[in-house]
Amino acid sequence: MTESNDWKRFFDQHADKYMDEPFVTGTLAEVDFLIEHLKLTSDQRILDMGCGTGRHALELARRGYQVTGVDLSDGMLDQGRQIAEAEGLSTVTFEQADATQYTTDTLFDRVYGVCEGALGLIGYSGDPHTHDLTILRNLYNALRPGGLLMLTVLNAMRHIRLYQQADVEAGAFDPATLTERSMMETGEGDQRVEIVARERGFVIPELHLMLEVTGFEVQHIGGGTAGNWGIRPVELDEYELMAIARKPT
Repeated sequence: MTESNDWKRFFDQHADKYMDEPFVTGTLAEVDFLIEHLKLTSDQRILDMGCGTGRHALELARRGYQVTGVDLSDGMLDQGRQIAEAEGLSTVTFEQADATQYTTDTLFDRVYGVCEGALGLIGYSGDPHTHDLTILRNLYNALRPGGLLMLTVLNAMRHIRLYQQADVEAGAFDPATLTERSMMETGEGDQRVEIVARERGFVIPELHLMLEVTGFEVQHIGGGTAGNWGIRPVELDEYELMAIARKPT
């Protein structure tokens, strides 16, 4: 089974539980942030990569913005589609795709991928050195020249301060690739799904370089943990980094 299918199996089963997670409670403030700092307008086409159940895309649609939500998991997308249909939200659409294989014929004015919606979900057998560069190239190609990108990713500085040499030797953390390895499970009984997950963290200089190598002009990288978004320095032990970048004209 491929790494993508591992993540897909997990999130398909976890979809109806996702909105119970503690990190989803800041949706309204996070959408306010997206509108302000990505300079969103109602005539723009917006891409939400790794949209999950579409909590940001749906709220943007409620406010009149045009959003395409893309995710690997059909189960997560079905949750978003049901809400959009029930509320009559006509400016949001949902598409199933793997971020590492995503292509589009129509360019977007703004792109965001937050809460590890795409970057960092390496899976068991993926190559951490190529996985996220591939996604960044796909996002670059999907963005109109002059368009803005926002990402949040796991903060590897926290991992480095958290793990010990015994964890490295046990395979829980790989300092060469800044990846965590863990068992993840969801569901019960016959519906229980368990996967071996590898999630990649980033340090600011590396993320800055990856964005520049892809072609972006970096405008900001700092702290960006869910529930505490802001244009601010990173705290060493917080969960996520935030990056904002621009595709040159």
